[in-house]
Amino acid sequence: MNINWTVRLKNKNFWLTIVPALALALQAILKVFGMDFDFGETVNNLLVVVNTVFAVLAILGVVNDPTTAGLSDSERALGYTEPK
Repeated sequence: MNINWTVRLKNKNFWLTIVPALALALQAILKVFGMDFDFGETVNNLLVVVNTVFAVLAILGVVNDPTTAGLSDSERALGYTEPK
């Protein structure tokens, strides 16, 4: 599997999805080691909203084509009937 990391690292959508994904991973890892954040109920509810937004951004990163501008596929990719 070849990935053009130069192009991917220059893509803002990549960064908008990788940062929240890493934040979610860090939060899960810290919880495994017993490092839990003790916030009030309001802040916990806010964290649920933030985590949901991060998850949506991470999902968009999975389906995002970093070789094209925006979130849509290129004309060539739209013509595929199976992955190349």
